[in-house]
Amino acid sequence: MSALLWASMAAAIAAATALGCWLRLRRVMHDLAGIQARLDTVLVAQGHTLDDNGAQRSVLARAIDAVLALEERTREQLAGETTRREQAEARLRESEQRYALAVRGANDGMWEWDLTSGGASFSPRWRSILGCTEAEFAGRLEDWLERIHPSDRDRVERELDQHVQGRSERFETEHRLRHRDGSWRWVLARASAVRHASGKASRLVGLMTDISSRKRVQEALVDLADGLASVRGEACFQVLVRSFAEALGVREAFVCECIDDPAARVRMLARWKGGEPARCVEFDLAGTACEQVIGTGAPVFWPRDAGSRWPLEREFGREAYLGLPCFDSAGRVIGHIACADPVSMPEDLPHQAILKIFAVRAGIELERRQLERDREAAGLRLSPAQRVPLS
Repeated sequence: MSALLWASMAAAIAAATALGCWLRLRRVMHDLAGIQARLDTVLVAQGHTLDDNGAQRSVLARAIDAVLALEERTREQLAGETTRREQAEARLRESEQRYALAVRGANDGMWEWDLTSGGASFSPRWRSILGCTEAEFAGRLEDWLERIHPSDRDRVERELDQHVQGRSERFETEHRLRHRDGSWRWVLARASAVRHASGKASRLVGLMTDISSRKRVQEALVDLADGLASVRGEACFQVLVRSFAEALGVREAFVCECIDDPAARVRMLARWKGGEPARCVEFDLAGTACEQVIGTGAPVFWPRDAGSRWPLEREFGREAYLGLPCFDSAGRVIGHIACADPVSMPEDLPHQAILKIFAVRAGIELERRQLERDREAAGLRLSPAQRVPLS
C-alpha cells in the first residue's frame, strides 16, 4: 500500500512540475492532502498509531514540503514575469506617447491601410487638414482617394499600387485634396508597407502633411518672376503687392516709400486688398507697426493681436502684420513692403530668403523711382538745350 501511495504522489508531483503552473500546484496540494488522509485511515485500520509510523509519515511530509517549495518558486517566477511584462508595457506606452507627441509637433496626420481587411483609419489631425469630422469617414481608403483632385488621382493610385507590389522603396507623393469648404489643399502623403517574410504587404502606415502654404509661395514666386519680367514703376509695385498677399495668404498688402528724412511719414505706391487693387494713401508712421519697421530697419512680424500692440492698426482692421524694410544701394531704409489680415496669420512663415526677394525687388524699384525723380529735378535746373532725354 505504501508503494502505491508513493507512486501516486510522485506522479502528481511530476505532473505539477512539468506544467509549472501555480493553479495546478494548488490542485496537487489538495490531492496530497487527500493521500495523507487516506494513509492515516489505513494505518489506523491496521492497528497502528500515527506516532508509531512517523517514518512513513515523514516521507509524505518531505514530499509536501518539496511541493510547497516548488509552489513558492513558481509564484516568484510568475510575479517576476508579471513585473517584466508591466515594465515592457510601460516602456511601450512611453514610446507610443513620444511618437504621438513628435507627430503632433511635426503637424502631420497619421493614416493606416489594412490590406487584409481593406479597412483604413485616419487620425484626428489627418481629418482636421480637410476640416472633416470622424463621422464623415467610414474607415475606407476611398474616403481619401475620392477627395483627390481629378488631375492627380490616377498618378496617386498608380504610385500607391507600385509600392504595395514592392516596386518602390516607399510611397511619397504630392497631390491636391478637396477641403470640406470646397477648396483644394496641397498635401504630401508618405507611407511604408509592413510586409510578411514572403514580401507581401499586409498594411501601410504613413503620414500626411499640409504643404498648401509652401505650394502657394512657389506659385507666387513663379507669377512674380513672370510678372516682373518686363515691367517697371507702378506696374511693378502692383505685381509685388499682389504676389506678396497671395504668397502669405492674407487680405491686404502694400508697398510704401519714405517721404521725409528722418522718416515720419510714408506714401503708398501700390496696395492690394480683398483680391483687387485698392486706393493708396499717405499716413504718419507714429503709432503704427510700420513705424517700427522703418525705424529699426528690421522685419516686424505679429501673427495675432497686432491691434493690442498698435491700437491704430486695429482701426485699419489689421490683427496680423508682417513688414519688411526696403534699402537702397547705400544701405538706407527708403520704404517698406507689408501685409496684414483681420485675423491671425500662420506662425510658420516662408523661408527668409523668399521674403527677402520681395523686399529686395521693392527696394530696387523704390531706388529707381528716387533716381528718376532726382534726374528730373536736375533737368529742370538746366536750359532746354542742356537737357538730356531720360532713357
